[in-house]
Amino acid sequence: MTDSLPHALAFAQSLLSHRADAEDIVHDCYERLLTKSGLYDLPRDGTKLLLKSIANASINFVQRRRTCTSLGVQEAAEPTHQSDTDPYRGAIHRELETAIAHALAALPVNQRAVVELRSLGHSLLEVADMLDISHANARVLLHRARTQLADALAPYLEENVT
Repeated sequence: MTDSLPHALAFAQSLLSHRADAEDIVHDCYERLLTKSGLYDLPRDGTKLLLKSIANASINFVQRRRTCTSLGVQEAAEPTHQSDTDPYRGAIHRELETAIAHALAALPVNQRAVVELRSLGHSLLEVADMLDISHANARVLLHRARTQLADALAPYLEENVT
């Protein structure tokens, strides 16, 4: 659990839209976990409990937050890869990164949590346990998320037929 902060923060930020909210959730979850450290075997289960706590806190946060209508344009995700050899490939890569970020952001938070935990290498049984849902529900959430992502990214994944 000692090196879990970067992963915990990245996980929380993938579930929430603002970094400050993610940092607050991670801080609160660390505090709660450490306060109750006598009840748990932190060297063995600490990371799992932390991710479970972050997922639940993020879901609660999103469900409790009042929906506000924004007149501003949503910022595009910052690209993480710069192609210094081929500007055309770099532009395509940035466009795809932005499309993926928008597709992930459009997912409900519980679906995003399942996708993110699976991408971190956790089995579906572990994901279900972390999110306090049944294995069948975790499978359904993952299927729905994948379907929605496939639909949103279809223009980028289909071969160009001319």
